Amino acid sequence: MGVIIDYSLTFYFAGSIERILDYEFSPTLVFAVEHNIVLPYLGLTVIFYYFMGYTILKFLEDEEIYPIGVFIILLMSLTHVLGGLSWYVLNEAYSNMIFMLSMTSIIIAISVFGYEIFKRE
Repeated sequence: MGVIIDYSLTFYFAGSIERILDYEFSPTLVFAVEHNIVLPYLGLTVIFYYFMGYTILKFLEDEEIYPIGVFIILLMSLTHVLGGLSWYVLNEAYSNMIFMLSMTSIIIAISVFGYEIFKRE
């Protein structure tokens, strides 16, 4: 849902395709806009996120780090929604905050992965 909200807000608040092409951070979305394949791109992105999230949580189902996996997925969803709102806010500090949220989810995932590797040895 976060991806759908993100791109819906992006197209609504950006105002034009030209602004998206000029200012959008995601190179894959820019590619989709340039080649007029936004709907298939959006559909594949939603399916990819859903199945990856489902698969990861399925693997973590009986692990003690399951809640951290849920947290990371929720953080990524929140990051998408806030990213869509950045077209309304239009503030560099806000955009940097969203970028830091993305980096936080990556750092948490890498840290937990490292923890699991060291724990099992």
